[in-house]
Amino acid sequence: MTMRLLIGQTGAPTSVVNASLRGFLDAAAEHDVLALRGGPDGLVEGRFTPVTAADVPVAATRHGGSWLGAGRRAVTDADLDVALDVLVANGVDGVALIGGNGTMALLHALAGRAAARGHELTVVGIPKTVDNDLVGIDHSPGYGSAARYLTTVVPDLARDHAAMAGVEPVRIVETLGRSVGWLALAATWHRDDPGHAPHLVLIPELRFDRLAFLASVQDALHTHGRAFVVVSEGAVPELTDEPFGAVNHSRIILGGVSRALASLVSTELAVAARGEVLGMAQRSAGALASDVDRAEATEAGRHAAKLLADRATGLMVGLHRRSGGTGYDPVPLAEVAGRTRPVPPRWRTTRPADLGDFHDWLSPLLGKN
Repeated sequence: MTMRLLIGQTGAPTSVVNASLRGFLDAAAEHDVLALRGGPDGLVEGRFTPVTAADVPVAATRHGGSWLGAGRRAVTDADLDVALDVLVANGVDGVALIGGNGTMALLHALAGRAAARGHELTVVGIPKTVDNDLVGIDHSPGYGSAARYLTTVVPDLARDHAAMAGVEPVRIVETLGRSVGWLALAATWHRDDPGHAPHLVLIPELRFDRLAFLASVQDALHTHGRAFVVVSEGAVPELTDEPFGAVNHSRIILGGVSRALASLVSTELAVAARGEVLGMAQRSAGALASDVDRAEATEAGRHAAKLLADRATGLMVGLHRRSGGTGYDPVPLAEVAGRTRPVPPRWRTTRPADLGDFHDWLSPLLGKN
């Protein structure tokens, strides 16, 4: 039986999010599909247009950005009612949204509102986040490509730093990661070149200790003649005025903890220090996207379309490692919505040299292209 389905994205793009869109549209070819334009604002305002796989250029799956458009919004109960009215008016039977934990919370709330009002609406989430903080899955589409960017760029920054250590003995590189340290840990992977691995990594899961940090920098300077540090943007919130607790990530984070730490080092240790903010290139660099990540993002989209076609609801497509490859068993939205998965205790360290097991876990996600 033909259904009318809506596909959209909320939150920020990744370099493989368009692959999830293409995968969904390919698998939903027998159904009537509408594209949601502009994220949650478009959901409330009814910005829906007919779409097929042929409308999305194959080239878009190899670039960053979002063909659908993206965005964030702190959705209210009133917004949910308006969105549901719009969905009903457009005859939508099922909704798939690509996104992170905030997106899954929106889908869960929308399904609950529909049930309370007696409307039949199936909802399925397609995971997407460079932060890798979705619970219930091994890893999220988007993370592998952002990690690959870091494992490509950061070692070269370390080599550059080694050449310039006489001018700037300390360099501090800032990755994305408001509340979790998955990307900062990825930046410690050194492709069998330990001589240019970071000497120190700071993540939000570990409380920042000012004196211990300065001592570690001094130790690296004494041992290596330089100190190369990686830090998550949210690892030391007390040093910045960034609104990390903003609802649904609806405030822009500009970065700056690396520069604040560099200033601290310069003041306390009397050595030159530079803070580098890698910024949005981590999530948008399609040229460095992982082929594994792109393939998994495509499959996640395909599985979402199949779940909706089977009238399964209240689920997010899961990614789980198996001996034969990645499995896509669904996870209940109720277990995912609004929750954050931190780095597990075994990988919480400031010492990159202790992260061999994490690097083994990460390596297959980086791809070969």
